[in-house]
Amino acid sequence: MLVLRSTIAQFRRHRGFFMAAGLAFSFLTCLVPILFFVVSLAGFVLSRRAAADAVLNQLAEVVPVYKNELHEALGEIIRRRRLSGLLGTGILLVFASQLFASIRLVLNDIFGFTKGTGFLRGALKDIILLFLMGVMFLASILVFDIFGWIRILLLAPLQIRAEWIRSLSLALALAFSSTFFFIAYRYFPHRKIPAGAALAGALLAAVLFEAAKQLFRWYILRMGVYDRIYGPLGALVGIAMFSYYTGVVFILGAEFVAALTIRQYRA
Repeated sequence: MLVLRSTIAQFRRHRGFFMAAGLAFSFLTCLVPILFFVVSLAGFVLSRRAAADAVLNQLAEVVPVYKNELHEALGEIIRRRRLSGLLGTGILLVFASQLFASIRLVLNDIFGFTKGTGFLRGALKDIILLFLMGVMFLASILVFDIFGWIRILLLAPLQIRAEWIRSLSLALALAFSSTFFFIAYRYFPHRKIPAGAALAGALLAAVLFEAAKQLFRWYILRMGVYDRIYGPLGALVGIAMFSYYTGVVFILGAEFVAALTIRQYRA
């Protein structure tokens, strides 16, 4: 209980909502380069069209609303892309890594790490972590595709209850979300965070993230406020708000990790 109180107090002291807005802005500005980079990675194995479809379909599973609008808009951007090959992938890697630099800056502030590793080493670390996250995202596509085939070929003939299948799908989503958060909390800052604290924070953030997805979907489907106010721009505003909520969840998880780490050091 004391850890949770400390988490909320530190979230307010660090101006967590302001940090979340900054991360959301960084995500939106880096979304297209990151998308291009992941598609480029998949393009070394699949055709360009198949890679783009696979990445966009998986991204649509992460974003709870406006899936069709997001798929159409990003798909058109990918089709108009001119960069390709190793050179284009390298350029996209540099631009997309700016989001990871922003995340590293926020986490260093939360964990109280003031001494950095230098600009070049930090940039190289961001690029390596981006590459790792891209590979993990592609791995999630493969795992969910395999699960889809298992559901069709095995679970459906066995007449497994739909609630159990949804529970398995949710468990997979929680596992991947926890992995992404764990890597961010443990390896993004200048110094490694204890694995136990990073894992606890990752689990908390993953649960909050999945809950935020469901609540945001319910809010949009019931209220439809962004479409009524912003018209054709409603999808963009909705995705921006969901990015902001995700930033809040990410920072809350980081503050929880920081509180646990302080408690471990005092013990």
